[in-house]
Order: sequence, then C-alpha cells, then structure tokens
Amino acid sequence: METTNYVEVEEAVVTDLSAATPAPEGTYWEWILGHERMPSFDRLLILTFGTRIVGVVRAIAELGIADQLKDGPLHVAELAAASSADELSLFRLMRAAAALGLFAELEDGRFTMTLEAEPLRSDIDRSLRDLVLFSGADWAARPFMALADGVRTGRSAFELVHGKTFYEYAESNPEQGALFDRTMAQRNWLSAMSLLRQVDFSPFSSLADLGGGHGAFLNAVLRRYPSLEGVLFDRAQVIRDAESLLVGQDIADRVRVEAGDLFETVPEGHDVYTLSAVLSGFDDEQANRILRRVRTAMGTDPTRRLFVFEKVLIETRNRFDYSKLLDVDMLVLFGGRERTWREWHTLFDGAGLELLGDAPDSSQSPWAALECRVALPA
Repeated sequence: METTNYVEVEEAVVTDLSAATPAPEGTYWEWILGHERMPSFDRLLILTFGTRIVGVVRAIAELGIADQLKDGPLHVAELAAASSADELSLFRLMRAAAALGLFAELEDGRFTMTLEAEPLRSDIDRSLRDLVLFSGADWAARPFMALADGVRTGRSAFELVHGKTFYEYAESNPEQGALFDRTMAQRNWLSAMSLLRQVDFSPFSSLADLGGGHGAFLNAVLRRYPSLEGVLFDRAQVIRDAESLLVGQDIADRVRVEAGDLFETVPEGHDVYTLSAVLSGFDDEQANRILRRVRTAMGTDPTRRLFVFEKVLIETRNRFDYSKLLDVDMLVLFGGRERTWREWHTLFDGAGLELLGDAPDSSQSPWAALECRVALPA
C-alpha cells in the first residue's frame, strides 16, 4: 500500500481513477432529486430504504467487487468466479448497485466501476471499505433497531442490546474493535484536509493530538509544518497500530506515540492540543472530564491553544443538516451527542476554557475548528 503525502494530495479523493467512470444517468441520485413531485406516502417510503441501501453497499464491499473491477469492466460470470458467489444472485446485486450509481452496466453485459465505487477498493490508502463494513455490521447496526427503547430509557441503545457500552464491547471483541479503529482512521483522513485549511499551526512548535487514532491528522500536520513536533496520544491498542504505520515515515524523527486514557491524564507542556471527533462520542459529563484534563495540561499560559474539530449542529428549525443524523449515531452507539454552537460554549465554559471566534459557517465545511484557550481571570 502506498504512503500518503496528505499535503500533495489534499484535493484528491481517490488515488487511481483510470478504471472509473462517472455514474450513468437515471441512477438513485437523480431519482431522489425529484422527490418533491412524489406523493407524500412515496416520500415516506423512501425514508425506509436505508437498510436496503446499506445492505447492498456493504455486500459489494465484503465481496471485494471494487478490487476486481479496478483494471476494467468484467462480466458477472467473471466476478462470481473471483468472489465465489452465485452468478444470478450476484447479477441481481450488481443491478441494484448500478441503480445506486456504484457501477455502470455496459451494453455487452459487463459492469464497470464508477467514481462513487472507487473508495471501496482495499488497495488504496484512502479507502473507505472498512467504514462501509462497519456501518453495515450486524453488531453495530442492530442497536439502531432498538432506538425507541433507547429514547424511552435515555440510555445508549447499543448498551441495551449488548449489555455493555460500545467501548467495553470493542475491548472484549478485538476483531470488531479493530474494525472500528480502522473505520475511525479512514474517517480521519476525510476531515484532515478540511481542518488543515482552517487552522494555521505555524505559531506552534509542539502539538499533542489527543485520541488521534492511527495518526492520519498528525501525519498531515507535520508534513505541512516541518518545524513542528508532535505527540500522538491514544489507547494502548490503538497506539500499537499507529507505531507500525509511522515507522519509516519521513516525519518519524519529529513524532512520538504515547499510550494513555484521556479521562486520567493528558501530556503536559505542549503549545497546541487537538481533539478530532472525540468529544461527540461522550455525554456532557464525560466530555467535561476530558476537557478539564486538557485544561490542566495547558497550564496557565494564555498563548497555548486547544483546537476541537467537530460538527456544529445548525440551530435552524426544520432544516436538513447531516449532523442531526450523526447525532442519532452518537445517541445509539455511544450515548454521546453532537452540539450546537451555544452548547459547545457551555461545555467549554464549564471546563475553564474560553471558546474564541464566531460560529462557523457550516456551508463551507461540515467540520469546524473550535479554538479555545485557558479562560482568563475576570
């Protein structure tokens, strides 16, 4: 697998588009855009398609279809032989996937890959295959069917279904936990470039990336700022994988990894701290505990900064905002939450931190860089 230079490829989404084509006309996306002309009961039915769509996309990922089509179009018989699948069943799956825009069926009966399916390849370093496998995994998806029970009780539906919290489950089931860690690593590179465009790290000499996973974001920052040194801080099992990924990188002499628990301790003495998609996984009480640890590590120097990279919920009533659906993810899986600008303000205030700047424009990027410093005495 090739090594990612995030600075050089910051605008790229996939590594190799040579075998990919644009989605054909008449796919799901064009159809869904006409929903306003549909009767209300049809629009309601569309909202129930989610399970079917996830099932199709996950099956494509699990069977490795994108890998098989990376060099060009193939007949279903060839795909079935390569994936040990029933030919007729695979054709029906491919037909549905083509209707979703993942593939295009050619006149000669072969299927070719579209741009939308390219990230399902496993051999590119910006693959989203693990993210798709996680999204449709039975153990992760089943709690969504218990959402009503979670709403009734105020508890995480995941905990109601599995009898333990998400993180407890991941620790006791290493295979599933590893899939989640890889999923987070893949999601992190999606946000890394947006965040780099929002924050200037040149005033700082030392950065601590807290809960940084496999180091995608820290890797990107250190490549862009060659005088910056960094610490990757995360759970021991995550750090083990991160160390192997960072060995041999040209930033290796400027980065070290440190295992620990954010609820217990945070590395001290750094100019700038980052938390990327961490706090949304926790409720206010838990998030406050983490922020207080960071506040302690920052000391009293008003020039030190904490950047929290998260979604900020739009407060406008009835307006679609993808973060509102992600908030349901947090409710179901972790018992955490996405937050509005005002809710972030309240959270930081309670931890002795001052949120700087104005509310972000979510139309520019789904990710916001929330800049904080130690609250100054009144």
